[in-house]
Amino acid sequence: MSNEIEEIRSQIDGLVEKVADLAMQDLRDTISAGEEKSSFKEEQLVRVMRSLEKASHLLLGLEE
Repeated sequence: MSNEIEEIRSQIDGLVEKVADLAMQDLRDTISAGEEKSSFKEEQLVRVMRSLEKASHLLLGLEE
């Protein structure tokens, strides 16, 4: 089971990176557009990223 959990964690970590990239791109677009406040999309992407990081951390506790 430990190998399966590690595989899932690896997949989640990959998703975290992809979501972070999307958030950064949206932030760049917002800055380029001259906006002073983060977009709703960027804020939601950051929330998703944090949730995925929490899920990965919770799975880490199951491996031990």
